Amino acid sequence: IMALDTQKTIGFLKIIGALKDLERFRGQFFWREYPQRDRYESVADHTWRMAMMLILVEPHLSEPIDLGKALKMLLIHDLPEIIAGDLSPLGSDGTGQDSHLYNKEKAEEKYQNEKKAAESIFGNLPKEQAEEFLALWLEFEEQENYESRVVKAIDKIEGKLQASEYLQGHMFPAHLDFSLKYGVSTFEVDPTLKELGMAINEELKKDYKEFKTGG
Repeated sequence: IMALDTQKTIGFLKIIGALKDLERFRGQFFWREYPQRDRYESVADHTWRMAMMLILVEPHLSEPIDLGKALKMLLIHDLPEIIAGDLSPLGSDGTGQDSHLYNKEKAEEKYQNEKKAAESIFGNLPKEQAEEFLALWLEFEEQENYESRVVKAIDKIEGKLQASEYLQGHMFPAHLDFSLKYGVSTFEVDPTLKELGMAINEELKKDYKEFKTGG
């Protein structure tokens, strides 16, 4: 058993505590027009429910998964946002056309900024752990294996679920359209995740009521 580097561990835990203060949704296109909340979920909140979702669906996936590895990947995948920020896929006009979602140049810029942030944050760990975490982060970004694609699908499903809970169906028509399309291609990794993701889409459609400013 390798001895714990206590000081480096404490230092890293203090750094990643910032994820608890990094809000999602606030100030993004569409969201700035909706009734403002005293508290928006943090990226850490989002990651926690992703982890619970993975644990719940794991026995029902069509292929065996390395659950320990997938959970590690899931728990670290958003840590670079502490430095690089949580960029909205909605972009400046709610279509995502000028965001990393559809713009390759923006996607590459986001990747490079987050990679630099990942190296900086993980660099506070002992060398072996730092290398492991960076490798897992890169594996998630590359999306070339089953674990990484399962985690990506869960990432999109959880965000969709959170949005539906906040808004309880009251959305601008263009936001509903964006939300229904967002992340759907990632669901193809597994029938169980596709069923779950599309069920949440059906709830979005069923609960939909057009939001009107001031109404």
